[in-house]
Amino acid sequence: MTASLTPPRMPLWTKAAYGFADTGINVFVIFKGLLILAFMVQYAGIDPALAGWVTSSVLVLDIITDPIMGWVSDRTGGRFGRRHPYIFSGAVLMVTLMVLTFAVPAGLGPQAAALWILLFFGLSSIAFTMVAIPYSSLAVEITDSPRERSTMTGWRMAAAGLGILLTGGAFPILINPSGLGLSHPVAILVYAPIVIGTIWLACLATYRFRNTRPTTPVSLMRQVGAALRNRRFVVLVVVYGVQTIGIAVITAGIPFAAAELIITEGASGALATVYVLGSFSTAFALFVLGSMLSQAIWVALSAAMGKITTFAIGTLYYAAVLTGFFLVLPTTGMIEAGQTNLALITLFIFLIGSANGCYQQLPWAIMPDLVDWSAKRESFEVAGAFSGFWLLGQKVGNAIAPLFFTQILAAYGWIATQDGGASVDQPDAAVAALRWTLTLVPAGLFAVSVPLYLWLDRRAKAAQDAT
Repeated sequence: MTASLTPPRMPLWTKAAYGFADTGINVFVIFKGLLILAFMVQYAGIDPALAGWVTSSVLVLDIITDPIMGWVSDRTGGRFGRRHPYIFSGAVLMVTLMVLTFAVPAGLGPQAAALWILLFFGLSSIAFTMVAIPYSSLAVEITDSPRERSTMTGWRMAAAGLGILLTGGAFPILINPSGLGLSHPVAILVYAPIVIGTIWLACLATYRFRNTRPTTPVSLMRQVGAALRNRRFVVLVVVYGVQTIGIAVITAGIPFAAAELIITEGASGALATVYVLGSFSTAFALFVLGSMLSQAIWVALSAAMGKITTFAIGTLYYAAVLTGFFLVLPTTGMIEAGQTNLALITLFIFLIGSANGCYQQLPWAIMPDLVDWSAKRESFEVAGAFSGFWLLGQKVGNAIAPLFFTQILAAYGWIATQDGGASVDQPDAAVAALRWTLTLVPAGLFAVSVPLYLWLDRRAKAAQDAT
């Protein structure tokens, strides 16, 4: 963007309105990462193995459509701008298709229900891409000011946390028979004003800053070549993708653990809140709150010890906390004997959230430092291309995890239901598999990733310094 095209300074309310679109966007993020898999297995009667294939197939589609949407919006011109038409229309399509995903016709068998969900979940994911990719690009083209972009990002992070809490924390209450007892399609309709309202507000607030000229993008091969030359960046992308598999396994497992391992009957005192809100809502809220409240600690540690050292320590802390959580979660024998320690379980969920704050913050803080190396050496603007490759690693991890998680559950005999699991006692072997898959598998990934990252990063740095 040249000086002559620099837009006027944005007022604070515009930056805030832009950021708060992430509230609506993250409703869908929780929908695809947390709700849809549990819906298929617990409410649609779909076998875990098949449900995993449906979920991962759509997430692979997401990987493919992201660059296509970026390519299309980059080449869009006209009076409404490059990005705004897609964001504005995509919001309505996204909500409509989310409702249809849950609105499986009565009487469909598990395979037919899986096809229904695959179709509408896939279409809703495309609608989400219509919103998310142009929306992310807006921050780059509506202002050249690093300070304004930083402010906009701050509003985005706050809004994202709100959207995650509103959806992951409140949706289970809406569908719980002990709560409002709404059907899944009606419950998701409750979020329609939030999704459409926040996204449309961002469109309207940023409309006068829109760019109406199509870009002249750099070829994909040049972008790939630039990324591969930055070996430290490639190492971080791979390690971050591996860690994302672990995070996504935890996220996928929360609804199942809430149903089978976090037993709240008989809770009293402060812990009675867990019983009132429901174990799913409480577990998710504690996880998110731990992550949000730990951010300042990770910032302070990064300033004191450096980002890479803090990243390594935080990842090992994550592995240790997950191992402790495995020991705290009850076996089926302990549950039958009434030996569940709900206080320790809730504490460890919060600690897992605090460790997750490291995963959320440190890799994202390290990444721009590595991109600077390429920015000084390449003849084109690399930030956008590198952001795309960075997200690719995350999306691949997110696509692998549901398939991996559900194949384990299926192998150990997990039984699909249509009533939230209330009418079925899961096999002891399946519950045991859930317990170690949710904890020890990601703990192992995190523990292995630390020495691997430090070793590979050191080798990559030496190679780059030699050029």
